[in-house]
Amino acid sequence: MKVFKTIIVIALLAFTACDVDYYTNPNEPTTPPSSAVFNHAVDQIMTDTRDVWFSGRFTTVTMQYWQQSEYGDEDRYGYRESMRETWEDFYYNLENLRKVIQLNTDEETAADMQAYGSNNNQIQATRIMMAYTFNIMADTWGDIPYYSYNSDNESFQALQLGDTPEEEQVLSPKYAEQQAIYEDILNELKAAAENLNENEGLFTTGGDNIYDGDVAKWKKFANSLRLRIALKIMGADQNLANQHINDALDKGVFTSNADNAGFTYEANDKNAAPMYTAWNVDNRSDFAIGLSFTQLLKGENVMGHDNTNPVTDNPFSGITDPRIEIYANQNSDGNYVGMPIAESSDEAATIKFESLPGDAIINTPDYTEYLMEYAEVEFILSELNNWDQSHYEAGIEASMERWGVPEAAITDYINEVPDANEENVLTQKYIALYLQPHTAWAEYRRTGYPETLIPPYTDYSVTNPETGDTYNFTFSPIPAEIENTQDLPYRMKYPDQEYTLNGDQIREAINRLPNGDKQSSKLWWDVN
Repeated sequence: MKVFKTIIVIALLAFTACDVDYYTNPNEPTTPPSSAVFNHAVDQIMTDTRDVWFSGRFTTVTMQYWQQSEYGDEDRYGYRESMRETWEDFYYNLENLRKVIQLNTDEETAADMQAYGSNNNQIQATRIMMAYTFNIMADTWGDIPYYSYNSDNESFQALQLGDTPEEEQVLSPKYAEQQAIYEDILNELKAAAENLNENEGLFTTGGDNIYDGDVAKWKKFANSLRLRIALKIMGADQNLANQHINDALDKGVFTSNADNAGFTYEANDKNAAPMYTAWNVDNRSDFAIGLSFTQLLKGENVMGHDNTNPVTDNPFSGITDPRIEIYANQNSDGNYVGMPIAESSDEAATIKFESLPGDAIINTPDYTEYLMEYAEVEFILSELNNWDQSHYEAGIEASMERWGVPEAAITDYINEVPDANEENVLTQKYIALYLQPHTAWAEYRRTGYPETLIPPYTDYSVTNPETGDTYNFTFSPIPAEIENTQDLPYRMKYPDQEYTLNGDQIREAINRLPNGDKQSSKLWWDVN
């Protein structure tokens, strides 16, 4: 069979649609199995968003869960062009997802695709994954070229490849506006959940590595994801947000950790989880637990120069979070010590007292990366119900159970933490979103929490408990524009290649940003 290829309009490049080449053979079909294309696309989406680049050196360090122990620029918001070019990978994966829809709708291939599961359910699950991916992209850049399965919006021009007789090829797609994108994402999730048929199978040949073909759980995931996105846009469009929140809750969201949407990697070096691959295959050790996150889990504050005057205010002061033993490893002296935000790569390389991420994360090849968890739903419900105490406690319990904290330790911790209020709920949500840093970044921009992050231009210190030595640092961001905001970046700049490949359209999008193509331009929903 011939090699099956797709053209990514955004990058104007050709890619193979899946890992397997299909060579000419008269005894085999000339189209790939939709289950293989779907599974490969989901695998790549998870790896591309949770690797050492887009996650490790972007949102994980920006949200101060980790800091780099060998480099320093990204910790101070100096993001590399290669990180911004993950944009290209997103569209490659989205095109593969679109191909799954095409294979299940085209009269020439749809009947064959029934061998891998219901045509309808394959389409609906694919719409959910496309919505998940486009949401990450819009949260990162703002206006983007966008594709919709079920909208006739003329500005939705991404992935129009002209590979069917009725479709026009679009080589310079418009950048759809954020408000229209989020409205369509919510509609896509709603429609996909409603159209999933629990009486029919989904990828019966093993193409679903998230729910193993459980259609009911895919419905819950779509509704829970809709809950996340609707809450995010509440400040910008309250009516639209409430409409989807109420409908999602009515239709059914996550009710336990059994509903968590997770992608589990294989227990081998070839197909292992991204962070295991970084540490154990690529032999890199570029990250350590961030100072501000370590202090939050230890129930302590980050202190100013010479260990005087706190520069953060820990709402859980004096309370040790038992998740610290799983989130992090003790350092060589048996202590949990956070990595500071180094002022240069040379300085970062000299610091040797920091704690590494936990073995459950970096030394587990078959680690599960989560798209969304039940704990997040409970924290959302607490917020929607005026910072409800029972949902707050249920969120903490769910997070700790998911990480394997013993039941007695969970009970003791919940009995110690202060009651639910805005800061406490949202700070616990931040702790629970560990290793889902992109969602945590969106939450910070939406709410301003947690307040335990080290602010830009702050003088602070870290003390080595083994020696008693105190080291002074100053958090000095690289982009000059941060001096005007005194805050985290609000977005990532567009990749440079877009100016060459799609110049007219990107300039229109930039003109709609309040400060142009800068990290200081707030997105449509960011009204905090």
